[in-house]
Amino acid sequence: MISVPMFELAKVTDEEVLTKIASQVISSHQHILSKNVADFENNFAKYLKIKHCFGVANGSDALVIVLRAIGIKANDEVATVANAGFYTCAALNQIGAKPIFIDIEAKTLQMDPEDLEAKISNSNIKAVVVTHLFGQVAPIQEIVNICKKKSIKVIEDCAQAHGAQVNNQKVGTFGDIATFSFYPTKNLGAIGDGGAVVTNNQDLAEKIISLRQYGWSEKYHVDNPFGMNSRLDEIQAAFLSEKLTKLDIWNKERISIANKYFSEFENNKIKLLEGTLSGVVHLFVIIIDNRSELISHLSKNNVQYGIHYPIADHRQKVFKGKFENLTLPVTEDFVEKIISLPVYPGMSSDKIHHVIEVINSF
Repeated sequence: MISVPMFELAKVTDEEVLTKIASQVISSHQHILSKNVADFENNFAKYLKIKHCFGVANGSDALVIVLRAIGIKANDEVATVANAGFYTCAALNQIGAKPIFIDIEAKTLQMDPEDLEAKISNSNIKAVVVTHLFGQVAPIQEIVNICKKKSIKVIEDCAQAHGAQVNNQKVGTFGDIATFSFYPTKNLGAIGDGGAVVTNNQDLAEKIISLRQYGWSEKYHVDNPFGMNSRLDEIQAAFLSEKLTKLDIWNKERISIANKYFSEFENNKIKLLEGTLSGVVHLFVIIIDNRSELISHLSKNNVQYGIHYPIADHRQKVFKGKFENLTLPVTEDFVEKIISLPVYPGMSSDKIHHVIEVINSF
């Protein structure tokens, strides 16, 4: 029987090419913030059509650094959604800042601008982290317009949306500043951890340069007390520059597979998200009431799945007692019903067809 994994790293890993690249980096004897990092930063900035890009160790560090750069301090309030895997909350916890949870739109599972606007009027929100979840584009322009009225900073979390765009403008360029993760299974993935911060703001750019390397203003001169050691490796940067040349091709493959699912799924027990193809595809998420039964069916038929994500942030144990009176009706409903199906570059036609058959036979 055909077995379908959630992802096959081999399909986006040209071992011969990447081994040659690694050997060249090793031979250069320049391994920290040297030519390959600078080249990737320039390449990615050019791809996004943005002024500044800075490589950091991972996407989580990117969020912490950005929050610090825009001036978020302990007890400051930052708006975010509760259905995006706790990554923003983990960054806020490091700083001691407070999340203000915004509910999501039922049709897309992205941040609900109406709920954001209502909560802005009843709180002291200093920044909003907008996650472009599953590869879809959140209603970013509407959110930016709301925040501009109150001089609230907008951070775009683009960890799942490399290359997604609206009206030929790529995500990561709408807000004040944005973060990316290059975890191996991302649409643009390294062979390990990696991340980046991008912005058009010169002042923020200078702060990022300092914050990612000990808070230095120049070597061994520490001006910023919140500096970190968070630098993108030279080898990972070289890998990413190579993989960036294939990103648009891989995104088209993902979209093609998703389109096939859309056209050939014939099962009224499942619901598909509206606007799934408005950006790119990182995860193909479906909605189903009896998720446990579908999980059993997928497992019996050797189709891997994911749940992104099974626990809403405000219900995590780490927040026990803090948000007991908070209700996010749409978030709390859909967290029990979502399931992600395999969709990745290089996925063979027989595996695609098998997923379709298994879904339709449920």
